[in-house]
This record gives sequence, C-alpha cells and structure tokens, in this order.
Amino acid sequence: MNIIHFIEKIFFIEIEFLEKISLPYFLIIYVIDASCICRICKMFNEPVWQALIPFYNWRVIFKYCWNDKAFKEHLILELLNIVIPVIYEELITHEFIELIILIVDLILAIIGFRHSIEIMSYLLESFGYEKKRYKILMFIFDIPLIMCAYGKNKYLYNASLKKK
Repeated sequence: MNIIHFIEKIFFIEIEFLEKISLPYFLIIYVIDASCICRICKMFNEPVWQALIPFYNWRVIFKYCWNDKAFKEHLILELLNIVIPVIYEELITHEFIELIILIVDLILAIIGFRHSIEIMSYLLESFGYEKKRYKILMFIFDIPLIMCAYGKNKYLYNASLKKK
C-alpha cells in the first residue's frame, strides 16, 4: 500500500487526476517491485519467479525482515483492498450499507498504510539504513526497496527480531 493507493480510498476526496495516473503509477510500482525483489531473491538464494507474482512477491521481504504472520496479514489487507471496492461499486444499493462498507474500506486502508510503513522500516533497518532519515521516502515509488536492492548496504539481520 502506498500513498496513491491510500488517497484513492478516501471516499470524500474526488481528485480526477488520480484516476488518470493510478494505473500507470501502479504499473511502474509493479516493475520497480519485481526488479528489486528479483535482486533480493538472488541475494537470499530464493526462487526468482516469486518476484513476478503481484502481492506474493513481497513474501521474501517479509520472510527476511519481519515474519510470515505479518506477510499473511499483508496479503489479506491487499486482497481486501481490492475486493471491497468491487463489492461496493457492483453489489451495494442501500445507502446505510454503502456507508458502512466505505468506512470499513477506509479503516482497512489505514491499517494497510501503517503495515506498509512497518515493513519499510524493518526493511531499511535490516539493511543497515537509519529509518528516521528515510521516512518520507517510504511513500514515493518504494524508494526503501530500491535502496536495499541496489544500494551499497548489505543485509544484516531480521530487524523485527531485534525489537523483541
């Protein structure tokens, strides 16, 4: 989940340019993610084909920087963020149910956004970057992922284990 995805979920903001830029933006994000995760898969001797599967490709990042439970939560959040708008637009006709679904969708978007910040923080820390310096970059084109895949720093440890 990134900033464009989150802004799209805010139902009271009607920004026309988002509709025009969201598909190209998400395609660019997919190419960036796939190329970076492909490189990270090679670092960890993981199968490279994983990098090409949307949503599942982040499994390697979660495995080495957080944990599998968090990945499952991430996958569920991503899938719900796709399914709920479809249900909302296609199936709901009652205004009260529509409002409830919009609120649930916004809550899931907030949880997903928070989850994204956590994994990016763990990713940066796992590769030895100071996460405080790069907080703002987490919201733009997955810059932390690019830094970790192509940067000079090497993988150090699973940062989530250090927190316990």
